[in-house]
Amino acid sequence: MLGLRSLRSLRPRRENQYWFGFVKISAAFGGLDTIIGGAPRTKFIDETQSRESSGEMVINGVPSTSGVNPAIAQPRDAFNCNFVDHSCQQTPFRILSQVVRISDIEFKSRSFRISTELSVIAVRADARYIILDLGRDCVLPNEQAFQGRGRITVNGHDAKYVRNKFVVSPASEDSTDKSLFHLKRLYKQALTNYQGDLIIEVPSKCESDIEEQMVLQVGIDIVVLAPREGINFVWNGKSGDEDVGSHMYTYRSNLLSSTKEWLPSLASTSQLAVWKFEITVDKKFTAVCCGDLTDTTPCAEDDSQKTFHYQLLIPTSAGNIGFAVGDFKIHVLPDIPEIISFTLPGLMPLLKYTVSSLDRTYTFFEELLSCRYPYGFYRQVFVDQIPDELTSYAGLSLCSINVLYHKKILDAVQPTRELLALAIAQQFFGCFVSPSDFTELWLVKSLARFITALFVDRSFGQSEYISKMNSVLNTFCDYESKYGKIVISPGSAPHHLGRSDASYLHFDPLRPETCSPLYANALFCKGQFVMRMLQKRLGIDQFTKVLHRILSVAVQYSQNLKRPVDWFHMLISTDTFFRTVTNVTSREVPTFVEQWINTGGHVHFHVLSTFNRKHNKLELEIRQELSANPGLQNYVGPLTITLQEFDGFFTHTIQVDATISKHDLQCHSKGRKLKKKRVPIATGEEVEMDLAQMEADSPVLWIRIDPDMLLPRRVRLNQNVHQWECMLRHERDVLGQIDAIDTLRNFPVHQTKAVLMDVVENPRFYYKVRGKAAHCLVDVCNRLPEALMAGVQSPLVEYFQRLFCSKAAPSLPASNNYVATSSNLQQYFLMMDLISAIASTRSNGGKMCPGEVINFLIRLIRYNDNSVNRYSDDFYRAALIRALNMATIMNEHATRYPLPEMLSPEASRILIEVTHALNMDTMKPSFGRVIGIECLRTIIKQQKMKHVPVDTSILWKFAEGRGVYAPMRKAALECIISLLHKSRQANLVENALRLVDVALADPDPFIRYSAVEELCKLPPFTVSDEEYAQYPLNCKDLTNVLWNAIRRPDTENRIRTMLIDLYLSLYGAKETPLAMKRNS
Repeated sequence: MLGLRSLRSLRPRRENQYWFGFVKISAAFGGLDTIIGGAPRTKFIDETQSRESSGEMVINGVPSTSGVNPAIAQPRDAFNCNFVDHSCQQTPFRILSQVVRISDIEFKSRSFRISTELSVIAVRADARYIILDLGRDCVLPNEQAFQGRGRITVNGHDAKYVRNKFVVSPASEDSTDKSLFHLKRLYKQALTNYQGDLIIEVPSKCESDIEEQMVLQVGIDIVVLAPREGINFVWNGKSGDEDVGSHMYTYRSNLLSSTKEWLPSLASTSQLAVWKFEITVDKKFTAVCCGDLTDTTPCAEDDSQKTFHYQLLIPTSAGNIGFAVGDFKIHVLPDIPEIISFTLPGLMPLLKYTVSSLDRTYTFFEELLSCRYPYGFYRQVFVDQIPDELTSYAGLSLCSINVLYHKKILDAVQPTRELLALAIAQQFFGCFVSPSDFTELWLVKSLARFITALFVDRSFGQSEYISKMNSVLNTFCDYESKYGKIVISPGSAPHHLGRSDASYLHFDPLRPETCSPLYANALFCKGQFVMRMLQKRLGIDQFTKVLHRILSVAVQYSQNLKRPVDWFHMLISTDTFFRTVTNVTSREVPTFVEQWINTGGHVHFHVLSTFNRKHNKLELEIRQELSANPGLQNYVGPLTITLQEFDGFFTHTIQVDATISKHDLQCHSKGRKLKKKRVPIATGEEVEMDLAQMEADSPVLWIRIDPDMLLPRRVRLNQNVHQWECMLRHERDVLGQIDAIDTLRNFPVHQTKAVLMDVVENPRFYYKVRGKAAHCLVDVCNRLPEALMAGVQSPLVEYFQRLFCSKAAPSLPASNNYVATSSNLQQYFLMMDLISAIASTRSNGGKMCPGEVINFLIRLIRYNDNSVNRYSDDFYRAALIRALNMATIMNEHATRYPLPEMLSPEASRILIEVTHALNMDTMKPSFGRVIGIECLRTIIKQQKMKHVPVDTSILWKFAEGRGVYAPMRKAALECIISLLHKSRQANLVENALRLVDVALADPDPFIRYSAVEELCKLPPFTVSDEEYAQYPLNCKDLTNVLWNAIRRPDTENRIRTMLIDLYLSLYGAKETPLAMKRNS
């Protein structure tokens, strides 16, 4: 692989470099004058070749002026190309370039003006209508709300145009069928028949230009007025110099793109174009956009404004175009000045520390991919109220200010670095290399996530990487088990079988307007896992060569601006990706594609093992359980099994060819009666093992099925409990240790307790494994016979006191002294895991938390000392409050209306501590309000456990309070939703309706999306509940509100698709909800 210095040397030198505003740019880049300028009409002839050979830049036979980049073509000149052959999604016209002028930005009215010029070319000679995507809040010149003068023209001639409104069968409003399958059919029919948002008729004077395949210039003036999605204005209601921190930005309210909400464009990912932007703003504001900043000029008409000029000469789809305007402060990374960060006033110290390591991340991806960063500059803007922590555009990332952290914060470092790494990864795959169609979006998302996982492996260790991949595996397996199989790329299925409507799903996964966000997230997780499977098959070197080939081809053709027909090489599909795999590695993988790309589902193995002493063989019976789970597939293919024996570690590959298959594995060791022995393990080291508890006849110490996660699978392995214990003690792979802990949870015996305690106390184990073992240990202890008695002491309290309490007084915590080294950080995170594990201790048959545990936790809170610590202890104190939450159990003596004087002593002490902590956090906020958030959750837990009366008024004050920190608002909404879950209280119906109103109408898009997302995760009830019809929340009022919100044409697309998922959980997909039938 090429090193960083050699990579940097590959970039051609740019002459005449100078600074405009805050970004270095080159005069040699020129502008897009060749797109919007005038030139005599001429034919494309061989004269171009001769002029280019003499060093003179030529565009369609016309010499260009000095310093002007030969972009694509002069307007109205014929193209020597044919788009029909390479169009992934046929449209009457192709956009070649677009000039966007943004002005008159008004924060008070939440509006701005757009003037855009599109250079388009007809794909067919009979094309007479230009069809563009346009949002509902974009006001056209012929509409009443339009302010000022505006036109829509083609080649300077006024054109006729009409706005087309998307309607889903209005005649069916009175239909009694209100099932999701019926809705799915309506949307499919409506989307199939929908022609487009803006239809422009080409004037008769321009018809000859179409027939001669000339470029048409389409001019459109619009006003974006109070947009409900795609654009967010953050304004504190003040004006003038007092309006500090006001800003606006674009965001995605759709899985694919929301650009049409503010710009007439074509949302198709295959519609690549070059761009020029002119953004006029107040002098105190900064405009950040995709592309290179070429100039910043004062506005001639108004001295109080200035115009930022950007140009993006890399062909890019409209979906990857975005911008931000605001009172931003700028930080240029010293080591790599191409990385420029922006944030709001007052946050610059946090910004500098957050991005301080970004140069190493940037360098990692360049070296991994052997490819320079594709854009001239990388800009990241940290904004408020953005619904997603990360939104990527071409050369631009918009991130939430909530990911910024102070240098005294330890807990936020790793997740933030992973997020910023993903932002850079998506610049390569997703922005520069684009999907050819929406059904191929999984590919770029999966590649970006996978190379980010490689960054995690490099930066945080292999154990963290394996742990995250296991979490990814569980995520999509859980989804498939609940909803059905995920077909990764239905578009590449043979004979177009995948183009069906996926009848088992309640939505159409092939369209961004209808695809479920929950499904999409599980799809991207599965795609990431499949990319890892492919990397394991090919090897990391071959796999990165494939990625390098994809990028190098895209780089090559992105520079050929004179032949737009070649830009399709910048698009990627499943077919082209695997064709590249074959070309680079000389290996074909049709079985892999058919089994894991074109077919959905995961595998579930149930493995039974028996040792045959006579033949010294291990007999395995592998069953695939298919009937109970809609997300399973019948796997046929190789399966790796590893056996740890007395004499070493041995790998076997068997062929699974049936639902039930039997296999005999020859053992290489002989069973013998030994108490201790040094055994060589997979890492090559020899470990002394205590074999007294093992079977004397069997040489197999433990068995592992698919240890490298080469298959999307779940495994249930039956082996002796002593084998699981031996595996946990001596297996070095994190995945094997996690599997052993999960299994040992089912063996509540003292031997298991001893093994788990050894793991918790062993510093050689990964800290997450130790934390998981601590929780498993407490769970095992809670089911031991002595747990039936009151006053049981947690086995972890003594260990915690030995590690983290005063040597002189073990009942009191030692002063905090965190050190940012690997071992000390692991101790820090283990400490918080131990606290939550201790709080899970139960006695008296699980009916109470021992008073000693609660007293111990309260002492940790009251005597916590951070005075000499250089780092913040906010997250540690939040963990202590969370432990009190976990220690709260159901009040067995609760009455219908609990009173304060009826509080038990333990519940009273918890409530006092939590209330005090919440008040202190209000006066002196913790970082990210993490303490206040845990306090709210603990208070609501007291209500759920019937210690105090249910009262949501305090939660609504936080959830709807003006100026309340957004994550705390989200936490308050989560608490309300948790109260509604399976509640029998009829008075909570109003809260459910209020939550839906927040999801539809709250001005903060982060809160809107969070509210409905949390409702999907924890619905008030589910149709699968046995007494689902008896829940008070299963009423006609809630059903009608949800159905009407789904059917309303002005509901945001992202909100609507998540409400459909909620509707599915509540009422199912096949029939009209019972509440509507019952009350009709």
